[in-house]
Amino acid sequence: MTEPRHHPLQNGYPSSGQSTPSTYSKYKKFVLPLVGLLALGLAYTSRSADSVPSSVFEVPVSPQCKKAETYRPSFNKSVNLILNDKQFKIDSIKKLSGAIQIPTEINDTNPLPDDDLEYYAEFFKLHKYFEETFPLVHAHLKVEKVNKIGLIYTWEGTDPSLKPILFMAHQDVVPVNREIWDSWEYPPFSGHYDPETDYVWGRGSNDCKNLLLAELEGIEQLLADGYSTKRTVILSLGFDEESSGLMGASTLAPFLLERYGPDSMFSIIDEGAGLLRLDKNLYIAAAVNAEKGYVDAKIAVHGHGGHSSVQPDHTTIGVASELIFLMENHPFEFNFSVDNPVYNVLQCAAEHSSFFPPHVRDAILRSPVDENQRRVLTEFAGSHPDIRDLIRTTRAIDVINGGVKANALPGLTSFIVNHRVGIHSSVNETVENDLYWATVIAKKHGYGLTFQDEVIIPETKLGYISLACEKMLEPAPISPTSGHVWDIFAGTVQNLFQNEILAEQKDAEVYVTGGLFSGNTDTKYYWDLSRNIYRFVAGIFPFDQLRTIHSVNEHISASSHVSAVAFVYEYIVNVNEYGHD
Repeated sequence: MTEPRHHPLQNGYPSSGQSTPSTYSKYKKFVLPLVGLLALGLAYTSRSADSVPSSVFEVPVSPQCKKAETYRPSFNKSVNLILNDKQFKIDSIKKLSGAIQIPTEINDTNPLPDDDLEYYAEFFKLHKYFEETFPLVHAHLKVEKVNKIGLIYTWEGTDPSLKPILFMAHQDVVPVNREIWDSWEYPPFSGHYDPETDYVWGRGSNDCKNLLLAELEGIEQLLADGYSTKRTVILSLGFDEESSGLMGASTLAPFLLERYGPDSMFSIIDEGAGLLRLDKNLYIAAAVNAEKGYVDAKIAVHGHGGHSSVQPDHTTIGVASELIFLMENHPFEFNFSVDNPVYNVLQCAAEHSSFFPPHVRDAILRSPVDENQRRVLTEFAGSHPDIRDLIRTTRAIDVINGGVKANALPGLTSFIVNHRVGIHSSVNETVENDLYWATVIAKKHGYGLTFQDEVIIPETKLGYISLACEKMLEPAPISPTSGHVWDIFAGTVQNLFQNEILAEQKDAEVYVTGGLFSGNTDTKYYWDLSRNIYRFVAGIFPFDQLRTIHSVNEHISASSHVSAVAFVYEYIVNVNEYGHD
């Protein structure tokens, strides 16, 4: 095996620096996006620009971040009601609160519904709650259950030749640790509403019963207004998104694919980002149109045990620890190009806000035409924890096991490495990198090595290291941020916030861009149904709200919730009015 040129061997393994994949070509067949942006810009304002050449302050680049053309629905009977009527808001809060009070927690491992329906009792309570809360939806839409608990709602359009609109959400929530229950300001399944802060509190309030309820409520209101849709509208509601959708979305998507066929949906809307206020008058709506990939690597050091009084040079724990040390100290390289959706957010912020220092603003705006400035931008983005992981593959050692007794040598030590694969990388490239470091350690300590149960280095008298991949997912296809489908989506967001929600804030400026998640939503199962997948919740989300997702004191503003209801209402009408296939 040939080591990478910029990793000369020192003390038996490469010196520190950025890691490089191995040359095992025979094995090649194998995300909060915006939270740190403001902090990132503010952090850089403290840097002195005195040493920067004056030329870098010149930005001879025409503005690229422009407002989307607004799409105003001619049928808007209840938009003002949804956004401004006090009683509608009270009723909407009550509906969301009631859903939060049903604790549809899902764990990392769960029984198959066919094996234990009682395990999912809370989900059936939620289904009953939907029937009682949205009577028009259940009177006019076809409701089907997939794998017992997944829900498909179908509002048949009058023109079956038109591609349907698909809305997604998930019924489940992450569990609440009972040991820290008292740390919550309000009980986690209370659905408490505080009128002074306008917050609705509770697990699922922001992930993502808010979106689920907004979709049902938006359709309920359209039906109440007597609206008839030309284009079929579908809701697909999974029940185990928080454990990778293995039983929910993974069965719902094939169900829809069999019924409608490939590329059959006009667009898909699922949970994602919303509007972030970056300046006193600047709002960026980042509709997430890309997601990183995923792969878990299970690595084990197999030894032969023995009595601990007969000390080897290194136990399997020691060998595993050295491999972990190497992996953590050789992170993946940053790879930031202007086709990364994160760039669009930075570009809008640079063109329309004042918190970036001039040399950083210049680097952002000149990156498409200046490689040196792109390197400056990469250094800028890579210097801050909140954004750096959106421009590289990540590697986190999350689980480790080894040893059973103080006086017995550990015969086996294993650990799991979780990767979120960068959008310009691949599962294969990621795993080859792990394999390279496993090879370095195996050779240094005289161990064998297997990869996916195939022998790379024969087992020795000391043992062998094994590496196997699980849950492999390539980065998601990047959905377009131009063209007819995007124009209607972005134009609906532009109109809703610029002309309706923020209309009284005369100096408010709203820009709609793409965005990137470092994690994965249920949309990973729906790629074949549409190339137009946008992960977006139409609300204005302060930093403090985003940081409570999956954590203590999860909450959402009621105003952001009703704005999501308005978006669903307007978007359905706009696609019917302006959309063409």
